Amino acid sequence: MGVSEILASIDQEIAQLQQARALLSDGAAPVAKRKVGRPRKNAAAVAPAVQKTARKKRRKLSPEGRKRIAEAAKKRWAAQKAAAAAPKKAVVAAKKTKAAKKKKRNLSPEGRKRIAEAVKKRWEAQKAAEAK
Repeated sequence: MGVSEILASIDQEIAQLQQARALLSDGAAPVAKRKVGRPRKNAAAVAPAVQKTARKKRRKLSPEGRKRIAEAAKKRWAAQKAAAAAPKKAVVAAKKTKAAKKKKRNLSPEGRKRIAEAVKKRWEAQKAAEAK
């Protein structure tokens, strides 16, 4: 038995079963089951005809109106940019003024000598404490 013969016998059985179902359902035509998912285009073609009439017309914006909106947006952006830049400038200016007020301090030779002596004294005390 070949594949084509098997398919032919299956088709024949399907046809017989459909006839038997039609007889059992009092001759009423078989109702097609509603399939899951999006309907095909031909079925959906009927519905958009109703929706098109209900759709609102789009309002058009004049060139002057578009220009006013663009200018207002640019004005807002400029204000935001200025507000964001202002704190940075203030911080930089504050740092410059502090730097200008304070002079760099230098250590005198006498001060260096005192620090060196204090460090040596500290090291000697630490070594003495470890030796005990």
